[in-house]
Amino acid sequence: MNQRKWRLSAIAAVMMLLAVACGGSTSSTEPTEVVQLRWFVGLGTGDNVETQVPVQQAVVDRWNAANPNIQVTLQVVPNADAKNTLLTQNAAGNPPDVVGPAGVAGSNGFYGQWLDLTPLIEESGYDLAQFPAAAVEAFAVGGQGQLGLPFASFPSFMYYRPSLFEEAGLELPPAEYGGKYMLNGAEVDWSWQTVREIGMLLTVDSAGKNATEAGFNKNKIVQYGYAQPWNGAPEWGSWFKPGQFLQSDGKTLAVPGGWIDAWQWYNDGAFKDYFMPNADVAALEEWGQGNAFPTGKIAMGQSYTWYTCCLGDVLGEDWDIAPTPSYNGTISNDLNADTFRISAGSKHPKEAFQFMTYLLGEASAELLVIYGGMPAREADQDAFFATLDERFPQGVNWDIAKASYANASSPSAEAYIPNYLKAREYIYSDFTPRLTKAAMNVSDYVTNTFLPALQAIADEAE
Repeated sequence: MNQRKWRLSAIAAVMMLLAVACGGSTSSTEPTEVVQLRWFVGLGTGDNVETQVPVQQAVVDRWNAANPNIQVTLQVVPNADAKNTLLTQNAAGNPPDVVGPAGVAGSNGFYGQWLDLTPLIEESGYDLAQFPAAAVEAFAVGGQGQLGLPFASFPSFMYYRPSLFEEAGLELPPAEYGGKYMLNGAEVDWSWQTVREIGMLLTVDSAGKNATEAGFNKNKIVQYGYAQPWNGAPEWGSWFKPGQFLQSDGKTLAVPGGWIDAWQWYNDGAFKDYFMPNADVAALEEWGQGNAFPTGKIAMGQSYTWYTCCLGDVLGEDWDIAPTPSYNGTISNDLNADTFRISAGSKHPKEAFQFMTYLLGEASAELLVIYGGMPAREADQDAFFATLDERFPQGVNWDIAKASYANASSPSAEAYIPNYLKAREYIYSDFTPRLTKAAMNVSDYVTNTFLPALQAIADEAE
């Protein structure tokens, strides 16, 4: 007899004894049904069989031991197969109950298939005040509801190499949001325009001339002022001003305000001002093959906390972080964030919410370690950054990361577009590389080519 049958039989026997003791009443109480949940992992991180799966299984085992009436099965699918597996399960009417961790981009491939958590949050009295309001808002999707809650966060900011500023006789970037920058004897805003100007001063050719000096040789650059580590056009735009392509009618696409300025800034940086490697240079081995900052020959690069994974050995302790620059006086801190979601088709949403909040709460510390995410709760962040200090002992200004997170902008750069997966492929594999491939009038190209093509992809979803 298996454990479940033994448990139910034992409960029934006890109930019969109670009935006899109470005078032989013919009424009886049915035993409590055991709810079975499934936790689907692989749409984002979590599929590493050596470092992640054992920890996740231990988390499930502890839950099951403490909650005999809500039993959870862990299903881990390799990331490469997870999207198709989940699509198949949903189409067959057999969705998992809890899915994650996964980011906005991974989840958007299943638009309309996630449960609005608002009623469950209200019914349970779950405390949202433990998270910054901006972080909660990041998971609120127009027309869909509150689809997730803060868990693993990856705020954005500027990475920079102090020694290159010192060699150029330049002041280091501000150490806090709101700080000014001293340039040419004048106090200026820490803005994308300022980054352009000091980027040119930090770009040096083989003769030692910077990009503002007469005789500067753009074909013999040995150090650049700025390089963009990975990411793509939506992130570049979102660091100037938050926005999304999809408009309120749910069909029409438009380029958010400020994004064309951002894209022209990148194009000019590569082909007019020369403070940034163009696509051909960035692809060279000597420039990191797409990840140039760790070569030690780049002064600045905007990215997220997850980029600490990929800084290499050349930089040593010679790097720090600074605030995201402003655009027209406003700062936009795009946020990457992974969390857990509940399938709209879950047969046990209340129980799934209980398990999900366990992952967000009691189990979060050990899960965040294996996922590499910054804790959403402010109270847990110091311990997280203490572990990073063990890896990077130079005294990184992590207060910048905390402030970037607390003031995250919305909507996300990864906001939904109809036919999302195909649209995303076009944006990142076609349009983004063009921005640093050749000099261009970005506004003309966006109006005549990019936006019509993206709209056509979105229209295919109808």
